[in-house]
Amino acid sequence: MHHSRRASFVDLAVSAQGYGDEPAFDHRAAMTRTTVVKPHNGKELLAILATYTGTHGSIRNVRIFSHAYPRGVIMTNMSGFYHTPDPADTALAAYIAELAQAVADGKIVFAPNCAVHLFGCNLTSKGFPLKLSAAIGGTVIAPTAGIYPEIAGDRETGVFIAVTRWQQFEKGRLTVPNLGQRWRAW
Repeated sequence: MHHSRRASFVDLAVSAQGYGDEPAFDHRAAMTRTTVVKPHNGKELLAILATYTGTHGSIRNVRIFSHAYPRGVIMTNMSGFYHTPDPADTALAAYIAELAQAVADGKIVFAPNCAVHLFGCNLTSKGFPLKLSAAIGGTVIAPTAGIYPEIAGDRETGVFIAVTRWQQFEKGRLTVPNLGQRWRAW
């Protein structure tokens, strides 16, 4: 694992752009009270992570608010961040292997004990969070099926409810198969 030249870090909230529901994702990202970034495609996401590595030393926490499916995070159609390529992908799509290479090269640095929280549906069945946790050398939390925000008093509470359950992956292993149905985003 690469260690930062500086003892500083950044926490990011990603609002995935380009596939709909951007105002909801923007709101959720802002509610985390961390640095909000709004990539439109996978290549842009990796560039943003590299930029924040350069300015802050390392990335400690990332919360991604997006549409998703088993292959990965959907942004602009067929241009998202995926675990495997598809013939329909555009040149703007990016893959976990590219992230892993950028981490190996020191272009993107995740802090020790870093975590990525995925607030998008159906991400676990094809290994996306497992592979992502290996690439970052840290923890990934993801839902096994659909999720929806808890609403109280006409406002989102910051808790997302999984139709099935949340799972935790660490450094390429499933470590907690059932975190329950509720996971807090902010």
